[in-house]
Amino acid sequence: MKEYDLVSKISIVPRGGAGGVTIFTPNEEAMSSGMYSKQYLLDRICVGMGGRIAEEVINGKNKVTTGASDDFQQVTNTARQMVETMGMSDVIGPRNIATPSQGGGSGPMAMMNPQMQSGTDGIELLNLVDEEVDAILNDQYARGMKLITENRDILDKIAKTLIDEEKIDGIELLALIEGIRPELVPAGAKAKVEELTTRGKPAPIVEVAAAEEAK
Repeated sequence: MKEYDLVSKISIVPRGGAGGVTIFTPNEEAMSSGMYSKQYLLDRICVGMGGRIAEEVINGKNKVTTGASDDFQQVTNTARQMVETMGMSDVIGPRNIATPSQGGGSGPMAMMNPQMQSGTDGIELLNLVDEEVDAILNDQYARGMKLITENRDILDKIAKTLIDEEKIDGIELLALIEGIRPELVPAGAKAKVEELTTRGKPAPIVEVAAAEEAK
């Protein structure tokens, strides 16, 4: 996924209601501009489904857990925004068919324009929106399943390392992947992760002590 953010850290140490966390290095240019490409958003959905897909691959379809419920909420919201407000659906077209809902509702009916809330045309459009959202989610789930299945050896290595160490930073992750399948590591990825990982870290104690002595 060339357009998506690189991983900064993976941890299986529980946090709140989460069994672990994956932290990404944000694309600073996109963050400052607030503009994301369609491919970036599709990648975000695919990545967001990775936890459930990994569960299914490792434990079987009938032994998945509720751990991905928040992920599903996030990716569904992203897909719906792509269809309703961002003009990223070929079926719906390049238009915004949603308005800010009264009372803060976020469901499809709450988001529809008043003229679309009744009548056959409104219902048909609502059905088209749901079909497009489903298509995006199903396509990215299938894409994620293919990626994880084809790279099961990397998944197993990451899982073993996390069991042993509990945490992996972005540099260690890239080294792990490179050791198994080097063609998956993009050029410049290591340098970028190193820069973002070390940025903002406090100076080593030895250097601080030396500076104090020099005063």
